[in-house]
Amino acid sequence: MKVIKIEQGSPEWMSFREGKRTGTSIGKLFAKSRIQGELYDTDKPLLTMYQKIAERLAEGTADDDGLESSRERGKDLEDEAITEAEQKLGLSLIRGNVWQDSNDPNHIESPDAYTKDLKTAVEIKCLSSARHIQAICLNEPPKEYWAEYLNYFLVNDKLQTLYVFLYDPRFMYEHLKTKAFKISRSDVAYEIERMRDVDTIAENTIKAMCGLLISKYGSKK
Repeated sequence: MKVIKIEQGSPEWMSFREGKRTGTSIGKLFAKSRIQGELYDTDKPLLTMYQKIAERLAEGTADDDGLESSRERGKDLEDEAITEAEQKLGLSLIRGNVWQDSNDPNHIESPDAYTKDLKTAVEIKCLSSARHIQAICLNEPPKEYWAEYLNYFLVNDKLQTLYVFLYDPRFMYEHLKTKAFKISRSDVAYEIERMRDVDTIAENTIKAMCGLLISKYGSKK
């Protein structure tokens, strides 16, 4: 064992810890095992594991993994990420705007970018580096946004392909900075229809509750 003379809590100490297993993190690398006599299921790495991987492969990754942090990062990097997507995917993209369901004005989607013919769209994700590298390692787009992906297809009947494009320029290796996941309408047709059922119930519930509240508390002033 070596004794490293660094003041705990100092910037040097924080930097030294990146990518290393510590007493704080070592128990959070794997899911706890359900098998008696075994502490952890080493086939099930947790997000902390991917954070340690990211700290070794990227710079300045010891960031807050909260939703607001990802949203702010997405806003700052969106234009840059869309340019990268155009180059990597070979697409000419329209940025921004809002799609409105032609059958339901209360149902919308705010696409990050899409092609002129409306058949292809790109959803940009600038996540924490831990979640970014987790998606690459698992080879699948982040599941927590799955309803968001399906909504693209619900609102736009012409859409055939959605690319979920991950972008994190903090990685030191070029091939790890971006990752595109292709979702085809034909591959998720069943899920789209089930989500459509849920959306219809949601709209009917909102209408019913609005009607009830209006009748109970009176009309507009």
